[in-house]
Order: sequence, then C-alpha cells, then structure tokens
Amino acid sequence: MPEPRQWNPSFDHEIASQVFQRAFLNVVARQIADDIQFQELERTILSEAATLEVTHQDWVKDESSKYNLKMTALVLSSYRALQSILSRDETLALLRTAMIEPFYASIRQGTAEALDHTPDALAMMATITKQKQHSLYGTGFVFEQERDDANAFLVNIGRCFYHSFFVANGASELTPIFCDWDTCWADAIDPARHGLRFERPTTLGYGGDRCRFYFFRVSKPESAQQ
Repeated sequence: MPEPRQWNPSFDHEIASQVFQRAFLNVVARQIADDIQFQELERTILSEAATLEVTHQDWVKDESSKYNLKMTALVLSSYRALQSILSRDETLALLRTAMIEPFYASIRQGTAEALDHTPDALAMMATITKQKQHSLYGTGFVFEQERDDANAFLVNIGRCFYHSFFVANGASELTPIFCDWDTCWADAIDPARHGLRFERPTTLGYGGDRCRFYFFRVSKPESAQQ
C-alpha cells in the first residue's frame, strides 16, 4: 500500500506505470555495465512484457488491473531475461533493488511527514487504505476488513493480483519482492512519535493464507506529546 503523501483519489495509472518502468529499468541498466548488452536485454524484456500483457488481457477488469498487469509483466519478463546472464539468486536480488530503491527514500519521507502532521495517525492510515482498495488496487484484490474502531484497524487481503499472476506463470518466488516494497512506507511509522504501531504477520507471498495489515493505536511517551 503506497505512501500517504502522494496519494490522490484521481491517481493516474498510466503516468505511474511509465514512472515505474523507467525507474525500474534504470536500476537494471546500472547493474549491466555493457550498454549494448543492456539495450539487447531491454528489447527482450519489453517485447516479452508486451506479449504477457496481450496473453493476460482477460485479467484486465478495470484501470487498476491494467496497471498491475503492466507492472507484473515487466518484472516477470525481466526475471526471465536476466537469468541468461545472472544466477537466479542474483536476478532476484537485482529485481528487489530495482523495485524498491528508486522509491524508498521519497516514500518513507512522505509518509513520515504525513504522520507527523496528522492529529490521528490511525484514522489517517485507515482512511487511505479504504480509499485505495477501490481506486488503486481494484478488483484484482480482495480486502477483508477484520476490525475498525478507535484503537485498531485490521484489514486482510485474501486475493492479491501480484501473487495470482506470478503463481499462474510459475514464478511465485517473485511475489515477496512486492511484499517487501511495503517497507517504503512502513519503515516511516514510529510508534513513540506517531502513536501508531504497524504489524504485518503474514503475506501470501511469504506463504501465508492471506496478507494481514494491522494498525494499532499506542500511547506516546509524554515527551512526544509536547
């Protein structure tokens, strides 16, 4: 679930897709020292990604799933292409870096700033999560609200587009990269500063029966309340 600062109900999926692709491939290019070799790899990656999008068009049920398909197709095609020059473990490590590194600092900072300036961090995260269920994630995800009160907001994901796509294509080992992306915003939550604790005990990508996103209100130290 991306960061609060840049959240906009009129989220532009096409622009986001372009930004993601450019940032992702820039990290891959940095790893591949030979420009000519990278250009050949890039052509292969983009060609296969386009093919994957066509063959999975029945997965596109709304604007969100169209964007999610573009992103997962790019990651899967990169995974397949890069293993022609890197080991499986090296490829997974590179893809994780390409997925997270370009966005981590700005998203973490944006989340921290939003949490620092809201009077109620729990309410803010609950509101944003609810909005994004429809406007950003779409029908490719199934959200199950477990608890929503003054002290906690607990929401589960019973179906994840990313995980479903990778499992269907025999590459479930890629889903944890998407799980790990949540560190971009989750690392900004400071219970002592924000009066909010976040837990994510299980995810589908790491073998759980569902993804559990748990937000709890906690007491701030007196020094943090001044």
